[in-house]
Amino acid sequence: MRNVGLIVTLVLGACGGEQPVTNAPGGSGSGGGSGDGSSDGGSAATSTAGGTGAATSQGGNQAAGGGGEQPVDLDGDGIDDGVEAALALAYLPFISLHPDDECTRHGVIYRLSPHPDEPSYDMIWYDVLYESDCGLNGHIGDNETFSVVIDPEVPAPAGIVAVRAISHEGTVCQQVTTCGSLAGCDACATADKRGVAFPIVFSSKNKHGGYVDEGTCDLSVICDFGGCAIGTFAEPALVNVGEPNAPLVSDLTAEGFINDANGWTESALMNYDPWGGADFGDAGNVAGDLDDAAMVVSPGGC
Repeated sequence: MRNVGLIVTLVLGACGGEQPVTNAPGGSGSGGGSGDGSSDGGSAATSTAGGTGAATSQGGNQAAGGGGEQPVDLDGDGIDDGVEAALALAYLPFISLHPDDECTRHGVIYRLSPHPDEPSYDMIWYDVLYESDCGLNGHIGDNETFSVVIDPEVPAPAGIVAVRAISHEGTVCQQVTTCGSLAGCDACATADKRGVAFPIVFSSKNKHGGYVDEGTCDLSVICDFGGCAIGTFAEPALVNVGEPNAPLVSDLTAEGFINDANGWTESALMNYDPWGGADFGDAGNVAGDLDDAAMVVSPGGC
């Protein structure tokens, strides 16, 4: 098990102020604070699935396995689940929706585990779930994945060593963009988040294709007409869904994420199981996103 105290201390140094709460079993911390689950006013999920504790949203009060309790690792990846929640929040890039996007309701699920090739690093698969794609050939549901490689002993954002986005994966529109501080990587574009310059993941207007390079997005005029631009960052709902063989979540509505209270209206997306293998509405397979080897950036570089 990781050095919980060290990691939490480093995370808290990078993550002050109130933030949305993620499910973080095993602590006795409170889930105070609320967040905006979408950029158009939905409220954030404050999930505590799988245990009685939650990562607090008050900077400085994170208690992973607090009160003398043993660390809890319900997804069996060797990292305390409360620490996973704190890391996923602290190292989340600036998700930039286009200022003129017409279907912005979204939230983020994630999987965090040691990097498969370098266990001193962590891999985070973030999957942004949108209520709809309202571009050409629009549809109900939209899932767009990006990944982040972090050094958890270096506070964010400096500990973010690589970011990768794959837009429209598996289609003729697919584009892979990667940035970071690893050998051979282009530097990431940045924008202000929590008063600090964080790497940007761009989301194309209405289609939500993910890119870390704005120019690549803007050149994709057939697939992502309208391109990308820096918008206003809104802290999304974050839900830890665990590992493929040890899920933490089986129903995103029961989890307090995709529901009426947060402004979601599409019945086809309710009670969605991210590990169930079904498509997300008329979009793609979320379970495949969360176990996608193409998202893994080698610690050797780009």
